[in-house]
Amino acid sequence: MNPKLYAVARASVRTVNTPVARARTRRLLAQSPRPLKLEIGGLIQREGWIVTNVNAVTKFYLDATRTWPLEPGSVSHVFSDNVIEHLPLDATRALLREAFRCIQPGGVIRLITPDVRAHVEMYLSGAPALEDAAAKHYRDLGLLVEHPIDVLRIPIGQFGHHSGYVFDYETLRHELEAAGFVDIVRTPTGSSDHAEFDGLDRRTSEGGAQLAVEGTRPA
Repeated sequence: MNPKLYAVARASVRTVNTPVARARTRRLLAQSPRPLKLEIGGLIQREGWIVTNVNAVTKFYLDATRTWPLEPGSVSHVFSDNVIEHLPLDATRALLREAFRCIQPGGVIRLITPDVRAHVEMYLSGAPALEDAAAKHYRDLGLLVEHPIDVLRIPIGQFGHHSGYVFDYETLRHELEAAGFVDIVRTPTGSSDHAEFDGLDRRTSEGGAQLAVEGTRPA
C-alpha cells in the first residue's frame, strides 16, 4: 500500500478504535479481581495478564503516561517491554509515578529497553561489533549494518527512538528510585526471580544489548 494511504487508513482506524478500546479497558479493569498483573505496550494477550497498548488496533487501550483508571495498590506486577525508549523523559516519569501509585506494597515493575551503554561498547570494539548478536538481530529486521557505527545508530535513530529517551542501567535505576521504587536490580533478559515474569521478554537473543531492570514498591 502507498505509505500516504496507509497512514491515512491507520489514522482512521485509530480514530474509530481508540474510544471503543479505552472503554473496553475501563470495564475490564473495573471487573477484574485484585491484584492485577498489567502489561504496558504488549502485543499479544497473555493468560493472567491485562495487556494494553496505544496502537491503532489494540483491543485494550491504555495511555500509561496519564492517570491509570485504577485505585492505589490494585496491581501486583507491571511489565513493559521496549516501550519507554519511545517516550520523552517526562512521559516515562509519569508512567513510573502511576505504576508506583497502583502497585501494591511489595509489588514489582519490570522494564525492558535497549541498553545504550552496551551499544556504545559494541561500537567501540570496532569490527567485532558487526558479528554481535545485536547486529545479527538488526540485519534480520532488514536494517543496514555495514559499519560499527550502525550498532550505535540503530537503537537511537530507528524505531521512533529519536523522539523518545534512551537509557543505560544507571539512568533507569535513578528514575525508578526517584519514583519511589527500591531494590532496583538488573537481570539478564528472560530471567527473573519472579515467576510471574517468566517467558514474557520478547528480545532474548541479542546478547547484552537489551536492559532488563526490576524495582519493588516498599512494603
